[in-house]
Amino acid sequence: MTESIAQLPKPKGLDLAFRSEKRLKEELCVYALLSAMTGNDQLVIGHESSGKPLLEGWSISISHTRGWVAVILSDDYQVGIDIEYSSDRVSKVVERFIREDEQRATLAQQLINWSAKETVYKLCSEQKLDYFDMRLHTLQSDIDTVFEQKRHTSDAVRGAVRVDVLKTKEVVTVHYELTPDYVLTYSFLDFR
Repeated sequence: MTESIAQLPKPKGLDLAFRSEKRLKEELCVYALLSAMTGNDQLVIGHESSGKPLLEGWSISISHTRGWVAVILSDDYQVGIDIEYSSDRVSKVVERFIREDEQRATLAQQLINWSAKETVYKLCSEQKLDYFDMRLHTLQSDIDTVFEQKRHTSDAVRGAVRVDVLKTKEVVTVHYELTPDYVLTYSFLDFR
């Protein structure tokens, strides 16, 4: 999010009364991405009572974190996305979201676990999942190299991890991109 608020498009019908300039900028960046993805700058996102975004004719998922915004949408698949800035804050709450039978030794493992579970939570929102209702399979070993070297955001480690949804015995594949600055995760399920 490097643009100023003045540089971002402001869709008609969008309520711009936000408590903070940061939140307004995030919302306008979401609409800039939505317009770039669809070619339509008049779309307005609604929300369910749970806060889940709604867009007529589309499945949409949105995430934002310190300086980053992510949007995924599809008219063929149910979608989920999460983006988190890289920091050790997850290490302080690891017991709240990582099961004993999951990898947790490194910051990279913790960030991917947190973000992947946020993505599956959004993807399967009707199931009202808890972090411990999901279990990540083994992550690839090269993820830890992101923080071991002086790397740039363009030096992302990309991969996929399978996540067991224990309530339904479903297995969801979550794709990830891990950089020194952020972790991005996303997934999609066929509507059928």
